[in-house]
Amino acid sequence: MLSTRPVEGSAIWSGPARRSSHAGTADARAFIWVHAGELCDDPAELENLPRIRPGLLAAYCHPDATEDDLTLSAKWMAWLFLLDDRIDESDLGRDADLLEEHLRDLQATALGTRTSATRPMSRALEQIIMEASAGMGDVWQVRFRRHVSDYLSACVWQAAHRQAAQIPRSDTFPYWRRAFGAIVPTFDLVERTNGGALPSCVYYSRPYQDLLDAAADLVCWTNDLMTVDKEAAHGDLHNLVLVTAGDRPQDRGAAAAEVSAACERRVRTYTAACRELTALTATLGLAESVQTHADRCAASLRVWVRGHLEWGLRTPRYHPGSARTERD
Repeated sequence: MLSTRPVEGSAIWSGPARRSSHAGTADARAFIWVHAGELCDDPAELENLPRIRPGLLAAYCHPDATEDDLTLSAKWMAWLFLLDDRIDESDLGRDADLLEEHLRDLQATALGTRTSATRPMSRALEQIIMEASAGMGDVWQVRFRRHVSDYLSACVWQAAHRQAAQIPRSDTFPYWRRAFGAIVPTFDLVERTNGGALPSCVYYSRPYQDLLDAAADLVCWTNDLMTVDKEAAHGDLHNLVLVTAGDRPQDRGAAAAEVSAACERRVRTYTAACRELTALTATLGLAESVQTHADRCAASLRVWVRGHLEWGLRTPRYHPGSARTERD
């Protein structure tokens, strides 16, 4: 089996993985929410969700969040795990037209084109959007909805490639990997947990967009390093290691080393973008509180990368029977 743990001493591991003390509460609240919303009636799903612990993931990625914001993040994670697994482990994930139709209600909910959701997963998504949007302003709300919609569309892109048995193109795969990994709307919640939406002049600036892309790639690519054996066994080619291996071609071990090296470069991009962002917010003459908020959001993206990596090494979702257990 390929060693999929990023190399010890790598910059990816810099800094301790802090964890919120509310992990157990977030898990419990998320599970109650799943049951109350009737989001799943499959015994296997009901058994699996507590094992992968969405609340623990939220606790590692948002260690300083309030208990309510941490619960919101855990609900979002639980919703994503349920939807992703239903797509990936059924015919939906290999039939783009079937999946497009299946996601139509969710798309309408995401974009706000339907006044009331009728299906359990759509009602749950509507609840998440409403809770996340509270106090965040219209601009952020529109952005979050659009990013959720983009995620759903990217799932259809993924299904189309599976259906055609096509390996994604390496030059476009990183963009689509961020999209179907749902990392973009997930990172929107970083602003919420840090106290509010960033002004557009900051969010859409080159440094902050570079930060978002670098952090998103690090989450997705380290995830791919951890899951490559599992996905290769299932014939799923939507993994950067497998895309890289098929691009030249080369063996999987060499491709994994190449992806690890790419992660190191993304850490350097992130670090440089942080400096550029601090300089930019000062140049723009923004209030000190806004500058501090921007720097805090930037730092939180790095915490997210490290936290996701720690959780990934502890969850049986990626390493059945071999993950470290964690008690609250």
